[in-house]
Amino acid sequence: MNAFEALVEPHRARLRLHCYRMLGSSHDSDDMVQETFLRALRARHTLQDPATARAWLHRIANVCIDELAKRPRRARGPEVGPAADPDLLPAARTPDAEWLEPAPSSWLSGAPDERDTPAAQYTIKESVALAFVAALQVLTPSQRAVLLLRDVVGLSAAETAEALACSVSSANSTLHRARVALEQRVGPRADWSPEEGAGSVDRALLERYMRAWEKGDLDAVIAVLHDDVTLSMPPSPTWLSGRANVTRFFTNRLTQALRERRFRTAVIEANGSLGAAFYRIGDGREAAFFALQVLEAKNGHIRVIDHFTSETSLAALFEAGMARTVGGLEAT
Repeated sequence: MNAFEALVEPHRARLRLHCYRMLGSSHDSDDMVQETFLRALRARHTLQDPATARAWLHRIANVCIDELAKRPRRARGPEVGPAADPDLLPAARTPDAEWLEPAPSSWLSGAPDERDTPAAQYTIKESVALAFVAALQVLTPSQRAVLLLRDVVGLSAAETAEALACSVSSANSTLHRARVALEQRVGPRADWSPEEGAGSVDRALLERYMRAWEKGDLDAVIAVLHDDVTLSMPPSPTWLSGRANVTRFFTNRLTQALRERRFRTAVIEANGSLGAAFYRIGDGREAAFFALQVLEAKNGHIRVIDHFTSETSLAALFEAGMARTVGGLEAT
């Protein structure tokens, strides 16, 4: 490893997370980090002090802003229209580029930065929660960038202004607007804490949910759902609201598979919390990957189910070790 690589490589994990938050795409994040490193290599003569490498690299990573100008905003199911009728078939899929993607929690394991402090507005784990990343996508690219650079990356007002090629007053004004807009979507920052259990699905609840699917017990599945549960199914724009409607949808679509106990599950860590990979048994002895569910909880029940099926949107999860098949016909 040469001197330049030794200088920038420790920042790779944090840059990848930054690009993921900016773009809402785990699939594109590594590409943006590679582009950042290539541009940094060409501009290495502009780095006057190695101690400022973090701010310097994040300034170059604003290539994400250019990228955002070329593509539609990525959304979460309930943002694209009214809830669907559970008696209808799911709508045809739309392009993957329109949908928010999950990210493996292993991305959080990058080397900590000695400048991280407990006083940071958002912890690294909180800042990759799917609800937070989804909320970021409604901000303008500049609002998104300034909020992340200040409240997550931890740059100063002056460093942020330099990174975005604007004045400090302009950066501060943009930050204020971004914080207000984000709080309207996510709630007060003081309440936004997965570490305290807000939104997190604990292992006991997850295991009850997974066991119910494997046993083909629809009543047990429904019993762990919150009254106000939502179910989205990207890349289909169809989403459902309320336990009664989700129950009807599952009954209409999955009764036979449940009766035949064709589902197998595995715990997956995505977006800083627990979720479940689902596998469906066909005619062979293996169960093939069916979907990844990223889950949120409220009052001890599952409140949000983001049901991802697109191979493209899940590429980072497969690369991180999520299995494509599991044993299917063993007794459960």
